[in-house]
Amino acid sequence: MIRRVIAGAALALALVPATAQAAVTRPIQAFDTPTFRTIFTPRVNVPAQVGDTVEFRLTQPGNPNAATHDVWLVPPGGEAQFLGISYLNPTVTAPLSQTGTYQFYCSIHGGLAPGGMNGTLLVTETDPGPPVDPGQPWTDPDWEDPEYPGDGPQPLPNPTEAPTVFEEGDNDPPLLEVLKITTPKGKWNARVRYDTSEDGFVTLRLKKGKKVIATKIVETTAGEGAAAVKLPKRYRDRPRRYRLEVWATDKVDLESAIHSSWVRIGSN
Repeated sequence: MIRRVIAGAALALALVPATAQAAVTRPIQAFDTPTFRTIFTPRVNVPAQVGDTVEFRLTQPGNPNAATHDVWLVPPGGEAQFLGISYLNPTVTAPLSQTGTYQFYCSIHGGLAPGGMNGTLLVTETDPGPPVDPGQPWTDPDWEDPEYPGDGPQPLPNPTEAPTVFEEGDNDPPLLEVLKITTPKGKWNARVRYDTSEDGFVTLRLKKGKKVIATKIVETTAGEGAAAVKLPKRYRDRPRRYRLEVWATDKVDLESAIHSSWVRIGSN
């Protein structure tokens, strides 16, 4: 009889669902690399469990390449929520209260646009394991982006430097209008005439597929201006089509929408 009771109790325990693990904090770090890339790490389907908290670390103590970043969180089926900005909120947190895919992004550096500074959280009912601390990647000379190893597609380059002063209350990004794009014969470059609403910088970027092959950043004042980005010599074997992206950045690192168009260089 005693054996039967013990066996029955063991069977009952085996049929009880496993309890969820205690909620934990999942850290995500903003990172600006020496090659002017700006990313969150980790950022692709970061695993989490309902009840966990996501922690965004926006500052990078000791990183000379650090820029200003904000962070927005979009819950599944919901609207974007502003969580904070680095010069006011070095670290911000948010609870993960529902299953599904959350999106997060920096509105200063590309937002949710492809190649922008963004990522996703995949939240489920099950425990995905302990959180992984991203550490301080700018202190590791051998650090490699786990989502973009080798020569894979690159995230949005970071054309900014940390500003020495902040324009308090300036939350409006600059406006950029592309007036004309030309590809002069024999010059192997794309020239852009533009009109910007604020002083700051204009960035021209050439892409072949997903790969960034050339970037040019020029300081500019409000109004009309011009800039050119040159095709690297290794791509000058024959005429090709490239994606040209142009955007403006103001003095507090707010960015305009990206103007994107196809150009054919070397065909004239």
